[in-house]
Amino acid sequence: MGEAKNQVVVLTGAGGRLGNFLAKRLLAEPQITPVLLTSDPSKLRIDHGSSSIVHRVVLSDPLSVRKVFGRIHDEQGEIDVLINNAAVTTISGFRDFVSNADDERIKESYVVNCAGGLYCIKYTLNRGRNHSKKIINVLAGRALSGHKRHVDYYSSKAGLYNATQTLARDYPRHYFRNIMSGRIDFGEGGDSPESMWTYFRNFILDPDPTQYREIYFRNRLENFWDLLCFYVRHFCSCERCDVIRKSTPVDR
Repeated sequence: MGEAKNQVVVLTGAGGRLGNFLAKRLLAEPQITPVLLTSDPSKLRIDHGSSSIVHRVVLSDPLSVRKVFGRIHDEQGEIDVLINNAAVTTISGFRDFVSNADDERIKESYVVNCAGGLYCIKYTLNRGRNHSKKIINVLAGRALSGHKRHVDYYSSKAGLYNATQTLARDYPRHYFRNIMSGRIDFGEGGDSPESMWTYFRNFILDPDPTQYREIYFRNRLENFWDLLCFYVRHFCSCERCDVIRKSTPVDR
């Protein structure tokens, strides 16, 4: 038997804080061939002497996304895993959406956080249709319940959440994971990036027969109303739902 093929893993938003963290972890795995996508390669904090594969992509431009994913397919072969991590994030200190939100940023939030992620999923799945692929979306737990101030951020994340559920119904051959995280802990508290990576790595390298899962971190479920919402959505069955909806809390 020949050697097992490396898992080709495409990571978007590789230049951000979580993106750089995940990029380093992916590059350290001998069984993974990471392909790093970013709008600004200068923000990558990796060893550029490594065998890293980096592409500049503009997620708001579907032509840019299509060209980059076409090149990845041509050069690396089948994409096994897509990690949709890129996002227009919240602004520190932002207080009033109606009075202070910038219209162009609102538009960019929807185009990048929702449409951009959907473009990436489309061009991951549209080659090698007989090959089961894995889609990981880094979303936000508050995308479902709403939160404060950052209206465009949470609602645009909710759009990709819904799109992924619809795709899971239409394409049962593939595997979908929505990561319903909160603030990522880079010294200021929040969800552990190490716990996120542990889950990502296990999902990438080990088989999991469940087609669709939502992954929550336990500190997102401490509030009574969050817990109530969780149980109502995930333990009330729907006869017309043909997607197995299972959610997995992950320890920090």
